[in-house]
Amino acid sequence: MSSVLGNKGSTGKWKRIAKRIRERDGYTCQACGLEGNSVDHIIPRSAGGTDDEWNLQCLCVKCNSAKGGRFFNTPKPPLTLHGIDSPQNNSKSHEDD
Repeated sequence: MSSVLGNKGSTGKWKRIAKRIRERDGYTCQACGLEGNSVDHIIPRSAGGTDDEWNLQCLCVKCNSAKGGRFFNTPKPPLTLHGIDSPQNNSKSHEDD
């Protein structure tokens, strides 16, 4: 079971895997200890994580949303207010030389 599943949310295979993970973790969020029902990839799929059971954990919706597609120990990028007091790029072009 080491492959990354395509459309994970709609396949019967993913549903069986997710059910096993929820049961294994006792429907308990592995980050905060509250009731959890989301199944999260510890190493995000976007970073090459697989659907292997060692890479999956049960999380509550709040912790899963906070984690997003990152590792828990990776800081969130700063918020960007597009178009509002955005720093201007004042770098010189190579053509200016």
